[in-house]
Amino acid sequence: MSSEEAKLLFFFDEDLPASSRNVRFAYGPVEHLGILVSGDTPPDHGAASIFSSKTFQLEDGTYRMYYWSYGSRCCEDPSESMPRGLVATSTDRIHWEKPPLGQVQVRGEDTNILEIEGLELQVCVGPSPVRLGPNHWRYYFWGCENGTRLWAQMAADSEDGLHFKMLNEGEGQLYHPPIPECGPLLTEVAKKLRRDPQEYEREQTLRVNRLQSNDASHAYYSEEHGFEMFHQYLVENEVAGGRVVDVPYNCPAFLRTIARRRSDDGIHWGNPEFLVWPDEKDPWDQQFYNMPVSDYAGWRIGMLGHFRTEANRQTCFIELAFSRDGSEWSRPLRGHWFEGSQPEDAGGAYPSGEGLVDNGDHWMVYYTGVGTGHDIVDEDNFKQHTMAVRVPKNRLLAVAADKVTGGFMTEPIFLSQDQIKIDANVRGWLRAELCDIFGRKLEGYHLMDSDPISGDKQDHTLSWKGKDSSAYRYKPVRIRFEFTEGEVYCVKY
Repeated sequence: MSSEEAKLLFFFDEDLPASSRNVRFAYGPVEHLGILVSGDTPPDHGAASIFSSKTFQLEDGTYRMYYWSYGSRCCEDPSESMPRGLVATSTDRIHWEKPPLGQVQVRGEDTNILEIEGLELQVCVGPSPVRLGPNHWRYYFWGCENGTRLWAQMAADSEDGLHFKMLNEGEGQLYHPPIPECGPLLTEVAKKLRRDPQEYEREQTLRVNRLQSNDASHAYYSEEHGFEMFHQYLVENEVAGGRVVDVPYNCPAFLRTIARRRSDDGIHWGNPEFLVWPDEKDPWDQQFYNMPVSDYAGWRIGMLGHFRTEANRQTCFIELAFSRDGSEWSRPLRGHWFEGSQPEDAGGAYPSGEGLVDNGDHWMVYYTGVGTGHDIVDEDNFKQHTMAVRVPKNRLLAVAADKVTGGFMTEPIFLSQDQIKIDANVRGWLRAELCDIFGRKLEGYHLMDSDPISGDKQDHTLSWKGKDSSAYRYKPVRIRFEFTEGEVYCVKY
């Protein structure tokens, strides 16, 4: 292979590749790693959730996890049972410890709880930390806005990622849809500010409406994309629309969709851009709960959390979604990527905010596992665990064939290597044919010339009577595949 880095061709578009016959989409293999962090200390309150949150590799090679407690009724002191943000550390991403931070004591002992300076009520749900630079961390989280106590997303900054101070005096950036108490709360605030209550309430209600979200949001920053927020947006769900399922813990007045907002400074957010909502290909009672996003090989890969709202079917699953620009999303397989492997995640998997974590020859995916569905909450026995799965690198989605011979043709690609390699698991056989951009066979590279491939390898090399594709390096070609009983994940060219 040339020292020039090979390009990767995936099959992530919602439609099957050209000239497809007898093939289908299939998810790749997933290995369960089980429970990594349990809520087994008093500060955890029985829950250790990484839902929405992230891990980071530090300069010394160790790793830091930001997780949060649920705040169940485990503690004798009600002030202790509020959800809080916490920190864990690791040297291998698998085994995690809970270091004392010297910030908060519980029952007279130091803990790994984060105290946020300038936050009136120390409540933290669904943190989404972002590292903006070597000495600049930002901690987005949901809690009670200073002053109004409205449920809002707020932000705090830190130089070391451990000692955070509120931004904008604790004013919210995004808000849960207005609640009945919103009007009276704003009226009281108006009195303190010596503002006309009706004028202030109208002004702030409009602001809250524009910044509507839900506490399942994921914040990101990169030089390429700037500040982004992928979040759940609640659309009014009219009975006449036929999607209302009036069951417990469902909030039938709203339909959950996925939106994106952008910001120049990560504090003031623009209007939502709607990305994913239930359409004619989805179940009638589909709800979308969250979508963390990762960038890889020119694609934006979303882990789309979803559940059905029918009673006793509200298990939260993850579906993979794909986009080239972050606006138009493809959903090739509308269903769950993997199921829970043990009782602790039998009720659902809620992904972390970082999505795919690069760990050498594989990806790791952290998630919060729960034992019961979204519509069942047993406060006395409620547990949340940080869990993980391992995924072979590049094996997210395949074009698969069964015993009947299947085939398809790739889009035109510009060869940058002397050899074409494919990541595939072929239990039967596979042949390939080189074509020009119009799909016409190239002499000497017909299917009948192809050396058959079988076996499970991430780097099968395509050849034709012993010769590689070097004669067509730096030229555009297409590849026609024909195979049985196998999965083709990607082409490396």
